[in-house]
Order: sequence, then structure tokens, then C-alpha cells
Amino acid sequence: MNLNEKEQKKYDAIQKVVNGEITKQEAEKILDLSRRQINRLIHIFIKQGKEGFIHKNKGKSNPNKKDSKILEEIKELYFTEYYDYNFEAFYEVIENKYDISYSTMYIEFFKDDMVSPLANKKTLKLYNEKMKNTIAQISNEYNLDKTTQNKIELYKTRKLEAEKAYVRRSSNWLAFGQEVQVDACFKIWFGNIPSALHLAVDKATKKVLAGWFEYEELTRGYFVVLMHIILNYGIPYKIKADNRSSFSANNNKKNNFNTTQFGKICEHLDIVLETSSNAVSKANVERANGTFKNRLISELRHENITEIKEANEYLNKIFIPEMNKKFSYEIDTKTSKMKTNDYTYNELNLIISERYIRLIDNASSISFQGKYYVPVDTETGEIISYKYRTECTVIIAYDGTLWCEIEKNFYHMQHIAKREKVAENKKSNNENQETKKKYIPPANHPWRKDMKKFFIKG
Repeated sequence: MNLNEKEQKKYDAIQKVVNGEITKQEAEKILDLSRRQINRLIHIFIKQGKEGFIHKNKGKSNPNKKDSKILEEIKELYFTEYYDYNFEAFYEVIENKYDISYSTMYIEFFKDDMVSPLANKKTLKLYNEKMKNTIAQISNEYNLDKTTQNKIELYKTRKLEAEKAYVRRSSNWLAFGQEVQVDACFKIWFGNIPSALHLAVDKATKKVLAGWFEYEELTRGYFVVLMHIILNYGIPYKIKADNRSSFSANNNKKNNFNTTQFGKICEHLDIVLETSSNAVSKANVERANGTFKNRLISELRHENITEIKEANEYLNKIFIPEMNKKFSYEIDTKTSKMKTNDYTYNELNLIISERYIRLIDNASSISFQGKYYVPVDTETGEIISYKYRTECTVIIAYDGTLWCEIEKNFYHMQHIAKREKVAENKKSNNENQETKKKYIPPANHPWRKDMKKFFIKG
């Protein structure tokens, strides 16, 4: 068996030392080895000769080398089903199925010109140049192998976006529930229609407390998120949001939060509501938006979810618990600032609601959104009457039902059906219409007698 260049260099130098042509000190400088290593090589030269300088694993296969079929199967799986997953998320899917390390998978992907959606700008630039040259070289070829076709398709569908700067973690001195950040992210999350993902993230634990999809960024979406937080965790001490109209009346110079529907709810639940136009002030929920973009969109596509109802169910039952398990801290119940919820669901149904002031009219009914309603007792079903211009608070409850509050009493609102108009007989101008005769009271009519006496007396 022949020696390689490095092994031959060692053998020649030790041979010269043994023959007295050079000293051990000179051999140390030539081979860049210590005196102890030189003595060890001299011993090997004397005992084993030239064969002793051959590496013991030379010619043997690596026992840790993975089967090429398994590697090709993993690549094919990524190309066909998980092409928009980042490498770390993809590895979490396959690690229990395949006996392979993340580094081995990453090296194989890198060798095969496969780039993660979260690759940095420098890598993406080199990847773009290389793939453009590859496509230009094979543009005239028709019978391309399957691997090359997959790489070209991956290049065409890859979202070449630079990874966003990492947002520094919040200080650990905060307690759970001390500050909950809320925001909405508008994007094509599922199907082909853009929708808004409403999220709430606890600053201390980085835990996503709730999420909800709506087709627009609506106050209703934040109502649902708040209800989920209270039912699952409790009432937070503070909520931080942006300056949109759901949270802050921008035309109010005093920035009085209780002028908004959400602000009134926070005031009732004793929650501090704080708003800011600076995204850095609510960095945790912004970071969560980025994480959800990189993972949730691809998972919803992989699960073939195109309806908003299915998306909300997958979001809250599967995706958010998995993300919290991976990225959030444990809740310290000893230091928690999350207040215990003492309200029943029916009470929260009326608290987390929209409220509007109206006045009772002279028919003891309430006019609201172009319709008329009457208050009805919740137990007996009896219609309740109040005096004219009595103040009434109309409540659109969390579940969408209509209620009203009058003098601290709550009633259902029963819609009064609109009376149909009596059809009027319309006659054309050409038709002969009977003219109404003027009524002349007779001479003995009491009214004429009284008038006659009046004028005679006068």
C-alpha cells in the first residue's frame, strides 16, 4: 500500500534521523512535531517499517456514513412537500423518522445547492448567481434528470428574502401577565385571499397567548383574543398595542382610551391599556409575526387548509401550542401578575362587547341600526316598559346577541317586525274622480246654535 504525501514526508524525515543524516531537533522543525512525537515515530520506524506510517483507517469505509438512498429520499421529501420550510423546521419533522443528524442533512443540502428560506444575503447572492448560470447552461437540454428539475423548481419558488434582524429579548425581571402585546399581521396566510392574524404575546415568557384570523384587522378579532386570554390564563395587568382606532381615539387630544370600545372593556376589567406608534415598543409580538410568517404559511399549505374556520382551529389547537413548547419560557406562578378570572362566561359575554347609548322613545321602544326593539325580561319573557327618554345602553354581546342595560338591569332585545304599508289605490289623472262635497252643518246643529247665541250676545 502506497503512502500519501503527508505520510511519505514523515517517513523520509524519520529515516534520515535514524540514519544520522539530521538531528531530532531538525526533524521537529521539518514536521512541526514535538520531541515526544518524533521519538514515537522512530519507534514505529524500527518496529514496523514503512507500513507503520500508513493510517489505520485507510481503505476502510466510514461506519457513520449514511446510505445514499436515505439521503436522496430526504431530499425528495423536502422538494415535493416541505420546500417552503426552513431547514430547522424540516429537521424537526423528520428527526424521529430518519437516523440522521442536522449537520449531516445540512451539509448534504448545501452540496446539492439547496438553500433555506432564511439564508443570509451573502448566501442568497451566491445561490442566485450559481443557479442562473446552471439554468443558462442546461436551457437547451430537454431530458433533464429529476434532481436537476427539482433544484430548478426550488429556485423558482424560493422566497429570497433576507432574514430579519433578531430582536433582543426582553428583560427577565418582568412577570407573566405584566405586559401583553397585541398586533395584527396582514398577509396571504391560507388560500388566495389576504387575511389578518391577530396575536397576543406575553412579554415576560414570550408565550403566544392567543391568535385569531379575520379577513380584516377588526376590533372583533381583538375581542376574541382577549376572551381566549381571560378564559385560559386570566386577566392581564397591562395590554400594549398600536395607535389604531380600535385602541386609541386619535382625534382625542387627551388620548382618552375609554372613548373606544376596547378601551371601555379594559377600564371595566381594570386593565391598563397603553398604545404606541413605535414597533420597537412591542417587539415581542412583532418577532412572533415574523416567526409565524416563516412557519405557519407553509404548514397551512401543507395541511391543505384554505378556509378561515379550519385555519383558526389549526392555529389555536396545534400550531400555537407547538410554538410555545419550543420558544417560550415556563410560567412562574409565584411572581405572576395575571389576575384570576372570577367572571362567568355569561358575564364575560356582556363585558367583552360593543356598547351604544340610546333613549327610550314614547312607545317604550329602542331604535338601533334602523330597527326597533323592546326590552324583554330574561326569565319571564315579559316586555318591560320605561318612561319616555329613559337612557338605555344597547349591548352587542361577544356571541353577537343583542342586550340592553336600563337602570342597572339587563334585558334581551326583541325586534319589532315592521308593519307593512297599506297599498294605496292610485288612479290616473284621466279617470273621473268624485270631488268631495263640502259638509255644511244644518241650522239646528248645536255648533251653529252656540255661534248664533254668541253673535247675538256680542
